[in-house]
Amino acid sequence: MTREDIYAAVQSRIAEQDLFAASAFVLGLGDTQAVAVTCENLILDCYHKAKSIAQVLHFGSAGIHYCLAAALVLDGKNATAARELRLAAKRMATNVASFTWPGWDEPGIAITPEQRRQGLMFARFSVRQLHELDPSAAQMAFTYWYLGAHLMADRQYAEAQSVFESALAYNREHGADPEGRLMLEGYVGLTNLLAGQEQCGETAFQSAVAALQARESEDAQFYAAQLITARAVFAPPKSL
Repeated sequence: MTREDIYAAVQSRIAEQDLFAASAFVLGLGDTQAVAVTCENLILDCYHKAKSIAQVLHFGSAGIHYCLAAALVLDGKNATAARELRLAAKRMATNVASFTWPGWDEPGIAITPEQRRQGLMFARFSVRQLHELDPSAAQMAFTYWYLGAHLMADRQYAEAQSVFESALAYNREHGADPEGRLMLEGYVGLTNLLAGQEQCGETAFQSAVAALQARESEDAQFYAAQLITARAVFAPPKSL
């Protein structure tokens, strides 16, 4: 079956039965790798096509549990395959964390406070799982950002600052992503601003956005626009 066929079959089972019927169908599709890939794809498709955070959380949880259980079976037999399954679980967790973060302000997506709190749990797991997989500094900086972003959304500003600072340290260790560094500095500034440190937060935020906007790459422009969007979501202008 193609990815499109699987998505259609999943949505049909959800409509006619329930989410558990859909996940039972997915778990019976084939070998371990095929099921893992299907779960990864469904997290993306349920977000972008169905625009359903409930489905994202369901298939994220099902896929992660499946991969972790399968990796345990392979421990001592095929270390490479076990690691790949744990890495797939980490990727799923990161995507679920991303899709449950309200800072994207994605049209057609509604995230409840409880779904956001679940997303924070997935963000914490993605960091912990990555630590067990001999990660690169670039991977750590990327993954720590998602945790910091969720902590910021949850108003846990002190921990968010600490996590963003860790992400910055990993970014500097990596040394080849100046635009990512500016993005992270922008989120440090935004967190300070939200925490009530308005003067230093505003200065750091505006400096990072301006520096990103001055660069010509697509990544820099995306980061600048996203910082502006996140600020509008979490610190909207006060009405007169």
